[in-house]
Amino acid sequence: MFRMLCSLLLYVYGLFQNLFPCSAPQLLSVHHLNTQQYLGTWYFIAAAGSRPSDLEQFTSSDSTVFVLQEATKNSTHLLTGAIRIGDSCLSNAWTYHITPDKDYLDLEDVCVLWNGLWLNCPDCILLEETDLGEIKDGINRVMLYARNGSLSTSVVKNFQAKMSCLGMIEFYSLPQEREYCQYDGMASD
Repeated sequence: MFRMLCSLLLYVYGLFQNLFPCSAPQLLSVHHLNTQQYLGTWYFIAAAGSRPSDLEQFTSSDSTVFVLQEATKNSTHLLTGAIRIGDSCLSNAWTYHITPDKDYLDLEDVCVLWNGLWLNCPDCILLEETDLGEIKDGINRVMLYARNGSLSTSVVKNFQAKMSCLGMIEFYSLPQEREYCQYDGMASD
């Protein structure tokens, strides 16, 4: 009886998935990207991944704010971040390269930028990081950023649901219980 019930539930789930497939976010092609509209301050809100290890580095973070600036080199952007972990503030910087023959942002790994309109959030972006290089099992995660640090819970829940539908069942939302860190060298809007 239990097996029949499980089989029936799996059948209904499969049927439901086929009738209402998951929608994918809109890729922002770096070839046609107006990077000026993405410069400035972004708040890291949440992340989704395929496995717990994809999100491991974020779980001790309380809040994180980033500033995206054009770097002095052509087609290069500098992302600086101030990360709150307990009572400490950490800072880091990443350089993203826009390469004409690639349709993604180039860091040490592959970064794909998605439009936040998928979540009905025009002030959001999604950044997928995929690293199949040095790490044994690779990384596959999507991070949600917003212009406002207090994004509505409905957008965050929508992000979690849509990512889960796409197979990214691990989820972490930054608590944002502590004040955001600031540090020298971090530009403001």
